[in-house]
Formats: sequence, C-alpha cells, structure tokens
Amino acid sequence: MEEKHELSDIMLDKNTGRTSKMKKILLLSIVLIILFLLILAGMKLINKPKVKKNNFNIILPPEPATKVEKPIVKDELFKQVPIIEENNDTEKNNFDAMVKKIKEKEKEKVDKFATHKAKQDEKIAKVKAKTKNIQKKIKKHTKIPKKIKTTKPKKQKIKKSVYIQVGITFKGKPDKKYLEKITKAGYKYTLYPVKISGRTATKVLIGPYINKKAARNSINKIKQKINKAAFIYVIK
Repeated sequence: MEEKHELSDIMLDKNTGRTSKMKKILLLSIVLIILFLLILAGMKLINKPKVKKNNFNIILPPEPATKVEKPIVKDELFKQVPIIEENNDTEKNNFDAMVKKIKEKEKEKVDKFATHKAKQDEKIAKVKAKTKNIQKKIKKHTKIPKKIKTTKPKKQKIKKSVYIQVGITFKGKPDKKYLEKITKAGYKYTLYPVKISGRTATKVLIGPYINKKAARNSINKIKQKINKAAFIYVIK
C-alpha cells in the first residue's frame, strides 16, 4: 500500500509540474501583451500633434503621422501559446529509476525485519527448551503426596469386658504410627467408635482383660511404653 501511495504522489507531482509550466507561459504572454499595449500608448502620447502658437494666435493643423499603426485584433492577443512537451523517454527512465529505488529500500526493510524475527524466534525456542528441562527436573525430585482419605472406622464387635484406653480421636482413623507403636510394644489394639456430645469419636483400646485386676497388673507398663494418661475402660 505504501508503495502505491508513493507512486501516486510521484505521478501527481509530475502532472502538477506540467500544469504549473502552462500557467507560467500563459502569465508571461499576458504580461508581454500588457507591456506591448503600454508601449503603444506611450508612442501615441509622444507622437501627439503639438499646437504651434504665433503672434496672431493662429492654430496650425497637426503634422501628418509618418507611421501607420496596424490595428490589433483582440483574438490575436489571447491566442493560445504552444506548449513544448519534454522528452517522454527521459521522464520514463527517471520514473522507472525512482520506482526501482523505492522497491529496493522496501526489500531491505523486509529482509531486516525477517532476520530480526528469526533471531527472536530462536531465542524464544531456547528459553522454552530450558524451561521444559527445569520442569522435568522439578517433577523428578518432587513427589506429590497422595490425598489421605478420612473414612469412618467400621464398628467392630467388641466383647463386653475390661480394656485399657490409650487414645481417642475425632478425625476418623487414628494415626498409623501410633498404632504401630502399640503393636511393636507387644499389645493388641481395638478401635471402638463412640459418640461424645453428638460427635463421632474413635477410642483406641488395649485388651480385653479377664477382669480389672488383670488390667491393673499391666497398666503401669502400658503407661511407660505407650501413653502416660492410659486408664482402665470397661464396656458393659
């Protein structure tokens, strides 16, 4: 589009130059005609017959004019002046050379832009490759922890007997590490779900024992190994 606009401007400038030449020639011809008329008027004033006076105030006839002026026809004054056209071949060659220069400049701009874009694309590709490598390394060294599902413990059939309570939780199942601690100490545990003030809880019980006496005999060791706050719990 820019190239088309520039060509139009050149053609317009060319036409404008021709029009201005015509105007100058016409103006010059008008000035010459006016000057010619002024000269004629001056000559008439100069050749105006002088009145000679004598002692008797006799007026003498005017002297005959030696030159007969040819009358000027109005149509000849405004006769069109011929316009001399310039050499068309020279103008065409100049125009073609100008167009060629414009095209060469546009091509240089396009080539520069393409080179710059290629360099930018190469840089972006390198950055993307580095980012992908970093993301892969991060994925290798970081493990996403699995979501722990909290499920309510199923009700176990517990015999009515004596137990030693070593823990309670309101968050579903008790901690695995705590339960492993009980088994490593040589005890068997039982999970007993109950409701306290409308909330569901799970008690961790060790047992069952035959009676309270048997439970008292082992409670001290359980307090030392598992939980100091352990106590005897009877299910009736």
